[in-house]
Amino acid sequence: MKESSDDDGTEPLFANEPDMKNSLPDTNSNKKYGMLLFLMFLQCLSRGSDTLLYPFYPEVARAEGVTMAYIGLIYSAYDLARFIFSPFFGTILTKWPPKSMCMVGTLISGSSLILFGYVRVISSGWCFLALCTTLRVFTGVGSAMVTISSTSILLKASGFQSSNVIAIIEIGTGMAFAFGTALGGTLYEFVGYVTTFWVYGGALVISTLFIVVFIPAVVEEEKKSQQGLFQLLTIPGCGLLCLTYVLARMQTANRTIGLAALYIEELGSNPAVLGLLFAVWSAFYVGSCAVATRLLIKFPQSNYRALVICWIWSGVTVLLMCPSPLLDFIFHGKKYFWLTTIDTVFVVIPTSVIYITPFQAALNLVEVNGYKRDSLHTYGMVAGLVNGAMSLGSTIGPVISGAIIESSGFGWTTTYLAFANFIMALLIGCYSIYMRVTGQPTEVVESQDNEQITEEAVYNTEKVDNVREVNEKIIEKYLKHEDLTKVYLQQPASDSSNK
Repeated sequence: MKESSDDDGTEPLFANEPDMKNSLPDTNSNKKYGMLLFLMFLQCLSRGSDTLLYPFYPEVARAEGVTMAYIGLIYSAYDLARFIFSPFFGTILTKWPPKSMCMVGTLISGSSLILFGYVRVISSGWCFLALCTTLRVFTGVGSAMVTISSTSILLKASGFQSSNVIAIIEIGTGMAFAFGTALGGTLYEFVGYVTTFWVYGGALVISTLFIVVFIPAVVEEEKKSQQGLFQLLTIPGCGLLCLTYVLARMQTANRTIGLAALYIEELGSNPAVLGLLFAVWSAFYVGSCAVATRLLIKFPQSNYRALVICWIWSGVTVLLMCPSPLLDFIFHGKKYFWLTTIDTVFVVIPTSVIYITPFQAALNLVEVNGYKRDSLHTYGMVAGLVNGAMSLGSTIGPVISGAIIESSGFGWTTTYLAFANFIMALLIGCYSIYMRVTGQPTEVVESQDNEQITEEAVYNTEKVDNVREVNEKIIEKYLKHEDLTKVYLQQPASDSSNK
């Protein structure tokens, strides 16, 4: 059939039909990246509620008669709450939708921070200590809810690979350390104690409105046969991966405590320089998270080899950090500003792999042991277990590191941690070899990336809508061609059927 080009005002029948693939709207992709950025910011804001207190709270608490030991108790209450409640929240995600959990978590964290600012006004002494500790527990509970729910939402609904999601969460956590500390010190300096908590807590409360608008509702039907947390812990390798997080967090806590004392007391630096150094180290950590993610995606079956290499790398650099008394035959007991500064950069680079890789390895491990893939139940269980392990390390790390630093010094503390790094590398290497020799799988090989599958599904859905739209336009244009219709009706019956 030829295209009609009559001068009667009708349009050609097949002219200018829309190109289905090129005309697809990119709104879904924009929403996906918008959700990703918002949840990363929310993770940063939520975890920053912990570091917000670091610059000014010890001075305020000591003025109220609280000793440094009890100040440490107040600090550790936050991570202790995360350690206790993270696995619990991970197990109930199929009963409590993650979007609702995220909203409640931000409200609890924000409200607790606002009330924390008024404790100094309404109480003192033991009452001050008790109220501060209680509110820190509630802040930690809210933070655990935000971390578990946001991680599960990104894994389930964003279509990004799990390594990307874990990296985004870790980037948010790394940014929170520098962001919370810097913002807390600045706000306290310019607006005072109470207003600092009002501003930060109010930002968390307001973010609840953005969760309502930008975060999709992810719901999954609960199945009675789903495996629980206890079965997950009995999987060979899961306990080892959790131990990896415990040691990594203990090492991070040791750096936070020990480097501050080393730079100020022995290297003659001031708090301003120390704050700048921590910001630089955090920036290197954020950048290394992005690089580590790309490498892990490119080599998806190298999780355990990457962990072995990075634990050895970390052990060597930790020995040089102070440096270790075992290296006195080289350094003769001297401390060097630039050696410690540059060496710490090389410590935080493998740390990104150590934090990102075990999560992906744990997901692979539970999937090959019967847990459903791409399930809120699986994501919640693993996220809860991992965050519980990290919080345990953050809780006991300052206590153990502080005790060793007090008795033996920072140099021996880093020495013990370095040998713990080497032992962890040996354990992971032996585990990987054992699993290979016995033929037990530890990796899941995906036929297609989650991102590709999601994009194809979105394209196919929108393609159907565009095909329907094209058909409607063709029918509409066909009906407008009255002359063509008359010609068609005047054809003999046999010709009409052939046409």
